[in-house]
Amino acid sequence: MDQETMISQQTIDIVKSTAPTLKNKGQQITTRMYEIMFQNHPEIREQFDMSAQANGSQPARLATAVYGYAAQIDNLPALKSMVEKIAHRHVQTHVTPEQYPIVGGSLLQAMKDVLGEAATEEVMAAWSEAYEALSEVFIHREHDIYDEERKQLVHS
Repeated sequence: MDQETMISQQTIDIVKSTAPTLKNKGQQITTRMYEIMFQNHPEIREQFDMSAQANGSQPARLATAVYGYAAQIDNLPALKSMVEKIAHRHVQTHVTPEQYPIVGGSLLQAMKDVLGEAATEEVMAAWSEAYEALSEVFIHREHDIYDEERKQLVHS
């Protein structure tokens, strides 16, 4: 996970500075994100466990992951186990690289909605860059998992 070079120091500093806010408002943001995403892209709903939406566990898990990323953005190896777990879950639910911009756009819009004036242009630009970098990490890892699974099928 050596994607640190892709993220500027300024972005790292800004994203890290948002971590306390994300700890407090993270679940509000992720709940709003799913509302936006399902409204704009209803076709994505079937990939989600809607009971985990209803009881709030999915937004809570995502909020924890977003906060973890903000807090550890300057120490990405610390996030390796979280990335592994999420990447395997994404492969199970057939997430595609094309879906990352949909999630990212919904997440950034939700941040704007919930954070209001605190979501300055600078903060939004930093989060946009940070999300882009993290989505690359996931896309590459998931690609490798899909490859590993294909190889196992061929050799079984």
